[in-house]
Parts: sequence; C-alpha cells; structure tokens
Amino acid sequence: MYETLFFGTFKSKLKEEIEITNNIYQEPVFASYYESIAQGNMNGDLDYYLTSFNENDRVLEIGTGNGRILKPLLRQGIEIYGIEPEEEMLTFLNEEEKSRVYIGGIEDIHHFEHSGNYTHIIIPATSVSLFDEQFFLTFLKNVKQLLTSKGKILFDFLSPDCIAELHEKVSVEKINDQLFMSGNFIKEKQFIYNIYTKTTDGERKLGYSVKNIYSVDQVNKLSALFGYKAHVLRDHKGYVMMEVVNDEL
Repeated sequence: MYETLFFGTFKSKLKEEIEITNNIYQEPVFASYYESIAQGNMNGDLDYYLTSFNENDRVLEIGTGNGRILKPLLRQGIEIYGIEPEEEMLTFLNEEEKSRVYIGGIEDIHHFEHSGNYTHIIIPATSVSLFDEQFFLTFLKNVKQLLTSKGKILFDFLSPDCIAELHEKVSVEKINDQLFMSGNFIKEKQFIYNIYTKTTDGERKLGYSVKNIYSVDQVNKLSALFGYKAHVLRDHKGYVMMEVVNDEL
C-alpha cells in the first residue's frame, strides 16, 4: 500500500515495524522540526505579512497550526482569525488565540460564522500545494463572498523547477537531540514529501504528504475562471508568493 508513497531510504524503513502517518503537520512527534523551520522563517512569509498588514486589516488564515503566523500578527494589533482542522493543535494557543480559530476544514469555510468580510485571506507555508486543482477552484469560489471589495488572497508555493531540483534529495537534521530525515520525490503531477524521525527514547515514525505542483501560469488560469486576477509578489530561488484579487477592480 505504501510502496508508491516513499522513495529510497524512506521506502527501506517500510521493512521495519514503524508507525506511518499522513497527518504529519499535526503530528506531535514532528512538532520540534516544524517549530525549527518556523523560527528560521525559511520562506519569509511571516516577514511579508508583518510589514504588509496594519490595524485596519482583517485577516483569515487557512491552517493556523501552532500559531506561527497568528501569534505575532495578533501581537502587532492585526485583527486575525484562523481555520484549523485539528483541534489538538489549539493546545499551542492561549485562550484569546483559541477564541479566534474555527475548527474544521476549509471545505466548510462558508458555513462558519463570519462577523465581517476580510481584507486578506492567507495560506502560508506552501500549504496551497495540498489543494488539487478542483479543490483550489472550489476554495476560490467559496471565499469570494468573504472578501472585501478590494480583498486579496495570498499564498506561496515551490516552483516546478525548484521541485525538480529537490527530487529525491534527502536532508538530515538533529534538533533538540531528535533526528529528522526528509525529502521529496516527483510522481506525475504531484510531489510527495517523506519524513522520518527517531527520538532520544527510541520512538520512530515515518510520515508522508502528497502535494500538488503549481506554476504561475496555472494559478493565473485558475484564478481567471472565477473573475480573479493573479500577481506574483515574490519569486526567489524557486519560492513563489502570489496574490489573487477581484479582476473587476
């Protein structure tokens, strides 16, 4: 079953008695790894939000997670809310932060009780790659009614060329005495992220995440189907940040 979802060393781990998960972004055993990435702010998305938003903005974050984006924006006085499918991730938030997060998937975004429209809807940390084309189109349709007339959707992803360069390359890191090994491989129109960890007490876990490859041209075409116009905000070393706005403006 899992043979097609792993490559190289990760596939060899399947021979061992090891727990496998596809819910890696909400998996506590991987928490220190993602926290390290967040602190490094590798993509620069947080910096962009902090310098672009102000107290007049009203922001909705897709995938709040441990609050990497929500916490600093809230401290800066930004009116921000979030959507998070995994309720256990709220343990990383204080009571005020929890009160701002809807529990559920974005397919239910239009059913949540929104007290007003948003100037920005953001999808940080290349999470848009978790959407296939049809899901992305449904998302664009559903959120149009949640945006102000000049509202924007912001998201980022790795370019096809960058993903090709990363194909089957493995990185190994040790964070707080916990070993992490990760890498991607391309499979048709998708790329699959593999991760393995071994903790100091010997706990081992193998995880994967199936992602979709996006390009600037593709985003432009998909956005136009629902009356949006897309713009590139950043394009550096294969990391692309885009905004989608109402084309009628």
